Amino acid sequence: MQTWTDSLFYIAFLGQIFVISWYFPEKLLKRMRYVMDTYPPEQYPKLYPSSVERYRSSQRVYKAINRVIVFVGIAILLSIIFVIDHATFADDGYISEFWPMLYGIIQFVPALGLEISEYGQMKLMRKAVVSSTRKADLRPRRLFEHVSPQLLVLAVAAYFIAVVFDLYVHDFDVSLGHDTVVRALVLGGTNIMLASLGAWMLYGKKLNPHIAYEDRSRHISASLTSFLYCSIAMSAFFLVTAADDVFDMDYLDATLLSVYFTAIVVLSLGHLLRSQPLEEMNFDVYKENGAAAT
Repeated sequence: MQTWTDSLFYIAFLGQIFVISWYFPEKLLKRMRYVMDTYPPEQYPKLYPSSVERYRSSQRVYKAINRVIVFVGIAILLSIIFVIDHATFADDGYISEFWPMLYGIIQFVPALGLEISEYGQMKLMRKAVVSSTRKADLRPRRLFEHVSPQLLVLAVAAYFIAVVFDLYVHDFDVSLGHDTVVRALVLGGTNIMLASLGAWMLYGKKLNPHIAYEDRSRHISASLTSFLYCSIAMSAFFLVTAADDVFDMDYLDATLLSVYFTAIVVLSLGHLLRSQPLEEMNFDVYKENGAAAT
């Protein structure tokens, strides 16, 4: 018999399918097509270190993979509703969080492939730069010029609140291997990874040899802000997970995990896309005689 908690999970899982594997891939593909149609290789050769057909083929593959993942998600959902015996979902009788976890991992595979492809694109761009005359913008990049201090404080506070609350509800049990310690280490390690990536983006060498200073600055700001949003979302999720151990909310585990995956994508990728409208970017640097600000 279906319960309201089952229906809530179905809605959350449908949202996870649609938002991560349909809505945002379509937005990304629309941006790619806009760039190729508006800034063709004949006028902007530095933007295309590889053949146009290769880019179009990659877009078709990216779209096809996400379509397959959508159908896989729907198949999983239908199997949960009509095939799998409800009593065998998890030890506690509720829908197991294994399903949104497994599907979420599958959903992030195309995004990882896109990141690898973008890195390869930047590498080819740098290799194609043959001019010995280089321009450098010596303006220092400062953290609080790219990210809100209040947002940074909120992210740090959210981390400590989540960890302290977890310790409090478990009587400050810090024995090795306890769920509280594991969660604190995972949350802390993830935040360190995000902070390291943010520092590399802020102070490291730029990957794109042609990008204008203003566009790079905008990209850094959008990326750092999205990292902080993700950190806050993780802290909130871990706090709820700790509360689950005390208030017996096992019936919401799968739903909350599904919502968490969706929220991470909306807060990170959604913010990146909103903060970097293509119409405001300087594509003149990709012309044959465009200035390379490196």
